[in-house]
Amino acid sequence: MQEQRTNPDHQEESTPKFRGLYRYVNISVKSLDRIIFACLAVIVLVVALELRNPGLTVTFDSKGGTDVPSQNQMYGQHLEEPQPPSREGYAFTGWHRDPACDVLWDLETDVIVTDITLYAGWQKKE
Repeated sequence: MQEQRTNPDHQEESTPKFRGLYRYVNISVKSLDRIIFACLAVIVLVVALELRNPGLTVTFDSKGGTDVPSQNQMYGQHLEEPQPPSREGYAFTGWHRDPACDVLWDLETDVIVTDITLYAGWQKKE
């Protein structure tokens, strides 16, 4: 049978019981601090770019009528109804998705998903 000997000069190294954020991570504190700082920098950059983003542009082609200013809208929003243009001898019939004015833009249900130009529809007055 062997005797277990203890060396009084040998003391066990104790690990602090509370290491906070780094308790479960096997990486140096300095390296982890750099990773956290880099992640925070990326978050700040993304937020700054999003705040700078004016959204999507809706341009109005009045096709011979009075000018209608363009609008900036965010993705998925409904179009704010602009002041209708006027044109002598014609009645405005609404905004359309195509220059031929075959597809009407529905202000109640259609939403902005990309930059778009809407075209004024006109009907000749009698």
